[in-house]
Amino acid sequence: MPLSSSEVERFAEQGFLVVDRLLPDADLEPLIELLDGEVARRAEQLVAAGELSRTYRELGFERQLAAISRENESILLTLWSEQLIAGPIFRHITHPTLLDVAAQMCGSDEIIASSGHWFRPKVPGHEAFQIPWHQDGGYMHPACDRTLILTIWMPLVDSTDERGCLWVRPMPHATGRVFRHRQTPYNPTIYIDDEDFEQLPAIPVPVRKGGAVLFHNLTPHGSFANTSDSVRWTFDVRYANAATPTNAAITRLPGEARLGPDMPPGGCLPPMADFLARSRLRPTEVVADESSYVELRRRFTPGVIELRWKD
Repeated sequence: MPLSSSEVERFAEQGFLVVDRLLPDADLEPLIELLDGEVARRAEQLVAAGELSRTYRELGFERQLAAISRENESILLTLWSEQLIAGPIFRHITHPTLLDVAAQMCGSDEIIASSGHWFRPKVPGHEAFQIPWHQDGGYMHPACDRTLILTIWMPLVDSTDERGCLWVRPMPHATGRVFRHRQTPYNPTIYIDDEDFEQLPAIPVPVRKGGAVLFHNLTPHGSFANTSDSVRWTFDVRYANAATPTNAAITRLPGEARLGPDMPPGGCLPPMADFLARSRLRPTEVVADESSYVELRRRFTPGVIELRWKD
């Protein structure tokens, strides 16, 4: 197993775990090539439309987008918000090492993965890319508060304090505590007031490329200003035990939950199509190839998240 028993215990005590080395650089290259190609393609389109003076291609993966954004910001929001559908993404979500970690943390080899994923290009000097303190559970139904939804957050370049690394507030998730969240001007983003944390400390968690930060849906976290001259690229995905309420089209075994009538379209995962990524009990229902994943994504219509706080 990728994690030691002491690491699993530390995760339970603090709600997060930093893994210094989880995947080799070579396993991240397909994602980097995908993103690098997307930036290059969109830069060429902007140049052709007369909306950008040049592509800045010579600056490379870590600095090209930062230079483009200083001249034209339109590329930023699309890269942040769009859900790319491609083979490298599926191969990363179903990477055996990540599924091993999910199995350890979720306590089962019956693993549901969210097909939703987030590339996060934190660009220097842009406030919109600063993520306020929140719990992912703030976006979920209260029935999910005592269920582990595991996030594996991986940097594609070194995530340093200067570049705006992740910050967390260690908190045993067994408490089931969810802080009150408030609405930001960037609907539907929500945040927790600093004063609400009382004495809960905030700590930065820098991690190098190939490492990861694992955290629970009730772990308060955020990321703030990038004061460097390069982009902090990260990629994160989510997993859950198959007993968790999800929208995955699977045979429900005794004791496994279904979506409740008032639950959001993603159940306890983000409102994207969920799928069975590993299973010993129903192997024929595992989504095991890229074409099935792509078809699953294209057929699914995301719903609207109903936040539990209205003000």
